[in-house]
Amino acid sequence: MKVAIKVLFALLLFCEGGQAQGFVNLNFENATIIYDPSGQFASSVYASNAIPGWTAYIAGVRQTDIMYNDRTLDDAAVTLQGTNSSSLTPIQGNFTMLLLGASAFAPQQSAAIGQTGQVSLTAQSLIFWGFVGQNDVSFAGQSLSLVVISNTANYNIYGADISAFAGQTGQLLFTAFPQDGDIIDNIQFSSSAIPEPSALGLTALGGLFLARRRWRKLSKSRT
Repeated sequence: MKVAIKVLFALLLFCEGGQAQGFVNLNFENATIIYDPSGQFASSVYASNAIPGWTAYIAGVRQTDIMYNDRTLDDAAVTLQGTNSSSLTPIQGNFTMLLLGASAFAPQQSAAIGQTGQVSLTAQSLIFWGFVGQNDVSFAGQSLSLVVISNTANYNIYGADISAFAGQTGQLLFTAFPQDGDIIDNIQFSSSAIPEPSALGLTALGGLFLARRRWRKLSKSRT
């Protein structure tokens, strides 16, 4: 555990210096909430204002609206959660992204957000906070292998080796598959490498347990 904490501090120390070029709004704090009266839900807001820089997808189809401070009962949804949300407190700042894959009682669709940008030449790793599945994050169409760097009662801190994509331009995509869900916040690129999984084994197991417990709570709230 002490090793994991030291590694975490080292990674965060280098995050700002290794920030990717072209990516924006990686902490979702640039949101402007403008409701769309013609949207599918009463909570529908324009995606271009709510998550600038990002594109929302349901089953791979681009969405012009997303939900705000709300969630669906069964359908797949891209939803931005703010400080006034009754169901999910933002992990940090004023906003957190919640992706809901469809439940077993709805058409089996995924929910995703993606952004195309250039990874800086010095970037070695991708770091973010939240709860996600192991295969839910990709860059340029290739799945990133995630490790849990550390965890708290409310979120995990994930890391992924991004060094193979340094200097490349591609889409960073977060996907919640059917009967699953992702909570995402505070995405950063770091010039420090992710440590070997063996150094984080116990922390990773604890993080996976917390992620499973948190998603079960979210799933129950949809029923």
